[in-house]
Amino acid sequence: MTLLALLACTKPDVDPGLTTALGVGDGALDPAMADWSLVIGPDDEVSDPRDLGFDTVGNLWVANRQDDHTFIVSNPGTADQVVDRREDGYSEHFMEETSAFAFEDASGEEEFGPEFGSCGESENTYNGERPPNNLMGPVLWATDLDIFAAQNPNDLGSHLDMLHESPDCVGLAWERDNVYWVFDGYHSAIVRYDFVEDHGVGNDDHSDGTIYRVTGLDVTRVQYAPGHMEIDRDAGLLYTADTGGGRVLWLDVASGHEGETLREHEPIDDYAEWDDTDFGELVTGLDQPGGIALDGQGHLFVGEYGTGVIHVYDLDGNELQSLDTGWGVGGLHGIEIGPDGALWAVDNTGMGVYRLAPV
Repeated sequence: MTLLALLACTKPDVDPGLTTALGVGDGALDPAMADWSLVIGPDDEVSDPRDLGFDTVGNLWVANRQDDHTFIVSNPGTADQVVDRREDGYSEHFMEETSAFAFEDASGEEEFGPEFGSCGESENTYNGERPPNNLMGPVLWATDLDIFAAQNPNDLGSHLDMLHESPDCVGLAWERDNVYWVFDGYHSAIVRYDFVEDHGVGNDDHSDGTIYRVTGLDVTRVQYAPGHMEIDRDAGLLYTADTGGGRVLWLDVASGHEGETLREHEPIDDYAEWDDTDFGELVTGLDQPGGIALDGQGHLFVGEYGTGVIHVYDLDGNELQSLDTGWGVGGLHGIEIGPDGALWAVDNTGMGVYRLAPV
């Protein structure tokens, strides 16, 4: 089945005839069959887009690494879209060099409504103003636009929580509650973070956090490249684009047990190794895989940072289709299946975010 046919299948209320009209087969898809629509770009002050995601009401969020800003686009890809460009009040730490987003799909029962996580490919230099101290890790935020980058209590910005054991983070995935998984580029490790209870807007009590670093499984960061992650919550599997390893890994999030205690940067409830997890390779031989997305229909989309090609696999690792974006080396970053069933992608070198849909 073609990539665009797969996209058609994920669309709500899609015309069943659309799949046949697009064709069914293996191999590379003709780029002429793909309608790439620019959603935001340089005219919107996009300068270094790294990742994107959607909140529970359908707003598109885009991380702009160069200036620590975030774009929130309402009604994205339509004639009614509105672009809101924001900077958190303490972005030089909490949003420094943001590389990855992960959004909850929960019903919004948290105190601050539906939340999301971010992390940065940074060793904490406060935008080059101080020597690096490696005090970096995932950050928890509200998607409520009356809170995010709008409140700045105690001069610590609008963040809801942060834990600090993963500098040079290039990937992030939300599991459940306040639990996130991280591609820790500094330690070449996959790490599970649980914020437990957030500390509220702009506070700094991290004492209830728990952090577990997976042992026996090394991943390799490629500087400035994504190493994104996705969780299939139905199957309980975490998928990770091991960029430098040229592969996509799977890991059973329910497997393993606590091992040796590690030394933490700050007082938290627990920081330890996590031993004996079940993991394996889904796909190997890729050219710097970076962006990944699940469509909820048994398909994994993988974007190659090294080529600009998007591959589609079933969850047994069989390739179904590929599409060359034409963006070349270093162009393709974050990808996501949007609420509309279309594929959305970040072109870093072209400084834009695009929507791909069947023509």
